[in-house]
Amino acid sequence: MIKKIFFALFFSFLITANAQDTINVKLEPNSGYTWMMLYKIKGAKQEYISNTTSETNEFKLEVPEGKEAGMYRLMYDMENGGYFDFLYDNKPISITFNPNLPEETAQFDESDNNKLFQSYLNSILEKQTKLDSVQMVYFGSKDEKLNKLYTERLESLNAIQEHFEKESEGNLSNDFIKVTRKYNSPTLLATPNDYLEVIEGHFFDYIDFGNEKLANSSILVDKVIEYVFYINGSDDPETHRALKKKSIEEALSKIGDNTIVKSDVLSSLLYTFAGQEKLQMVDFVKSKYEKLPAAQKDLNFLTDIDRMTSLALGKVAPEISWEEAGKTKTLASLEGAENYLVTFWSTTCSHCLEEIPELYKLTKGNEKLKVIAIALEEDKFGFEHHTEPMDKWINILGLNKWENEIARRYEIHSTPSYFVLDKDKKIMAKPEHLKDVIEVLNLLNKGDE
Repeated sequence: MIKKIFFALFFSFLITANAQDTINVKLEPNSGYTWMMLYKIKGAKQEYISNTTSETNEFKLEVPEGKEAGMYRLMYDMENGGYFDFLYDNKPISITFNPNLPEETAQFDESDNNKLFQSYLNSILEKQTKLDSVQMVYFGSKDEKLNKLYTERLESLNAIQEHFEKESEGNLSNDFIKVTRKYNSPTLLATPNDYLEVIEGHFFDYIDFGNEKLANSSILVDKVIEYVFYINGSDDPETHRALKKKSIEEALSKIGDNTIVKSDVLSSLLYTFAGQEKLQMVDFVKSKYEKLPAAQKDLNFLTDIDRMTSLALGKVAPEISWEEAGKTKTLASLEGAENYLVTFWSTTCSHCLEEIPELYKLTKGNEKLKVIAIALEEDKFGFEHHTEPMDKWINILGLNKWENEIARRYEIHSTPSYFVLDKDKKIMAKPEHLKDVIEVLNLLNKGDE
């Protein structure tokens, strides 16, 4: 899941010629995809390489001459984040995979590096699962007879790891096999807490942040994301944040002076926390990002992060202004209500014409609530007709529809859309449907009783 967060960051487009190698891709089964793009992964960024279309389930993508080896990405479903990552070592590659389960079904007809790496991942996963199962049983039973079985399985796992490291020497896959290695305790651990402490303490043992081949992939970023989000946590929000901050500080110390990798890691963390609307964590990571050298900072990216969090829960809602009786009114200047409801709708939206009149009936007698309804329209005619009966609301005509300034400020892409605000105009909820709006308003009313 975490991987899917990174394809939406930002791309650097380069135009090159003189194709050297071909990436042949077959989607099995054919799911109707007709377009595919190829990117080179550079940490948290993606560099555009080439694209192609096909009326069948087979695609051919060209890799321009001179492109360095590393991890590359096939993007075939931009809307849903459908992609597949593989190793490119300046040789032609042929891949077949199920687009719904790319990693689990990928088969390489060409590419010894990918065949070896895939074989390693399958083998090591099987051995690691068997080893972990013994540890899990021991937590509950404390059966000392399990020590022998654990030792045998650990030796088998280490033998597999050493086999693949030796087999891949001198090849691109060797770096990825080494960095994927996981530390395992030489003996059984008594409690889950002991287990997590060992994992945390040895997490970075096999990770070389100075390795340029790994930097030209997503694996270093993925490792840090795993460390920050999955190694420890707490049910208490304040403790949870403190643990996340500690994990980030530790990861950055392990990265050291490599500001390129540091920038990639911080960019990914910023994007992830912004998507989760974790404002305190966004501010914490942003303070680290802003200390990077100028060459490793992207001001446009920071602007995107600010835009993403401008509608987060707890943020003051973006300003809304309108003309009323020859005077300019604003959302910020409204007073006298305990809550505000901002809704975006349109007279050309069938769902709106059902929901908005119903919402008006439910709210018109609520003196503790003020409703600001912005109708996104191409002209004023439908607006005047439909808003005449809704005289208890503040009705605003938003011309130019999706390009309307208020709609863009609130990132409106569909109607109806709703925002519930507190008395200070801070966003409390962003219900998706009318029933959700009603539920939120009912909870607010109960809180006043």
